[in-house]
Amino acid sequence: MLSGISHDLRTPLTRLKLQLAMLEQKDISSKMTKDIDEMESMLNNYLQFAKSQVQEESSAINVNVFFEEIKKNRNNNNFHLNLSLSEEVVLVARRSALLRCFNNIIENGLNYGKNIYIQVNKSTNHLIVTVDDDGPGIPVNQYKNVFKPFYRLDKGRNLNHSGVGLGLSIAEDIVRSHGGGIQLGDSAYKGLQVKISLPF
Repeated sequence: MLSGISHDLRTPLTRLKLQLAMLEQKDISSKMTKDIDEMESMLNNYLQFAKSQVQEESSAINVNVFFEEIKKNRNNNNFHLNLSLSEEVVLVARRSALLRCFNNIIENGLNYGKNIYIQVNKSTNHLIVTVDDDGPGIPVNQYKNVFKPFYRLDKGRNLNHSGVGLGLSIAEDIVRSHGGGIQLGDSAYKGLQVKISLPF
């Protein structure tokens, strides 16, 4: 239902943009166009997420290869990866969804801090991934709020660089749909820590 509503809203938004483009008062037109662009971005992000959740099937994922590929694709010297797995761990999961989850978190860390530190461990039957950054962090009393869709911090740190406010909400939904858990905390590098556990 939400996907249908989101899709239907794109048409009137497009009409509004065309009407604004013909306004003579360009200062007003510019501000309103910016708001509409933000609304379109929200809808596109949600539709992309909803589509991937419905269509993707689970597959076997080699955890070491998965994170090495993320690091390679980033090609960033400020991306620090520590794989502490003494043996091969295979996760049965939706690969594209997990990739989106971790990329959202990594993107936030690199946008608001200089360095990102990923530690990959395992317990008896869970994969444990901690993502630390050296950014400004967020207040403890905002931890629950930043998982709400479209929620944005007023100042200090906005956990979605595009301003949409879906980054952590989508990450949490993906983790929980795999039977895992996600929590926030203080990083040893004075920034934010995101800790994710996934069963295998």
